[in-house]
Amino acid sequence: MATHTPLKGVRVIDFTVAGAGPAASKMLADWGADVIKVEPLTGEAGRVTGLTLGMRADEEQNPHEDLKDGNKRSIPLNLKDPRGMEVMDKLLASANIFISNYRLKALTKLGLDYEAMSARHPHIIWGILTGFGTEGPVANNPGYDTVAFWARSGAMIDLCENGEVPLTPPFALGDFGTAGTLAGACAACLYQQEKTGRGEKVMVSLYGQAIWDNAAIMQAEYHGNHWPKSRLTPDSPLRNTFKCKDGTWMMISVLSYERFYPAFCKVIGREDLIGDVRFSTEAAMRGNKPELMAILDPVFLTKDYAQWDTLLNEGDIAHDRINHIRDAIDDEQAVVNGYVYEYENRDGTKELLVSTPVKFGAPEPIAIQCAPLLGEHSVELMKELGYTDETISSWAAEGVVKVR
Repeated sequence: MATHTPLKGVRVIDFTVAGAGPAASKMLADWGADVIKVEPLTGEAGRVTGLTLGMRADEEQNPHEDLKDGNKRSIPLNLKDPRGMEVMDKLLASANIFISNYRLKALTKLGLDYEAMSARHPHIIWGILTGFGTEGPVANNPGYDTVAFWARSGAMIDLCENGEVPLTPPFALGDFGTAGTLAGACAACLYQQEKTGRGEKVMVSLYGQAIWDNAAIMQAEYHGNHWPKSRLTPDSPLRNTFKCKDGTWMMISVLSYERFYPAFCKVIGREDLIGDVRFSTEAAMRGNKPELMAILDPVFLTKDYAQWDTLLNEGDIAHDRINHIRDAIDDEQAVVNGYVYEYENRDGTKELLVSTPVKFGAPEPIAIQCAPLLGEHSVELMKELGYTDETISSWAAEGVVKVR
């Protein structure tokens, strides 16, 4: 397992729920930060999200929780009790970064909004992940990635074939991409913190991430190139999907059309198309896309994918098989780069884990610890803050903190 930990010595207070927030702090934990998950006494609701995905979500096996909260420490606090808030405040005083994806009105009620927190702890980097942003008419609306990332941004309908029926969005895809943006932004602010001792207010949203992810398409729309598209009338037939003789679908992606068009024609055995004025320039092709697709579709049905793979590689044409998600589980390319790997559940059984995508020093999986059990580190953390065994025991009995 990889041992490169560039954020060693950095402390993060994780006050998050569901997917995007926990995933952001998980990335920081994987990079070496000491991430302390502060959650309700009953546990953060996302601890059982795995059940929705058909997995176990108990103390012996909770793989989806490990994905989002591995390598962290847990301390459940009653923040409505002044003593619980006292513990939280001491944690913040010792931390570099605070990350949350609770709604702003909930944070403000607890005194954990940026203005209140930075007044007490001007050094803190305060990172917030919202659904729609911090301003505007829907800023306070609930916004999971299905709503804020997929629906409002247009991706749910415009990325479908012809836009006739909205796609069923992949679970948490927007969450995990947005998490990476927040993690990177908070890590960037550590440089300012080191130089000046001052913190920063960092704001990321699922909606903003979706707009960024679709930035090229949005620009195209602005200039009159409208989505959704059909594969029969794509922007370019040389950047499209094709079905092979064996039923395999593949993607071909030629960006520099006029540079690669002659080579592409040779690869598919249609040198006669090189001088065809309907297709030989990108400008001409744009007016004749259906005609070119009518030529290419039958051509690709003449050979199996393996044959096309060899020919396209020889022609240096970017392409790949269109896989199912399940194919990546044991894909050699994913395994050798440490993108997926096996680890042990608490009960000793083997489990698949998907690695956070950044590698430091070597393409190895990040060393993983299972997600903390609820309250697993409460005693340890409170002792680090100077509380005595007597106080810890008393406060636990009085519902201020949960211990194991």
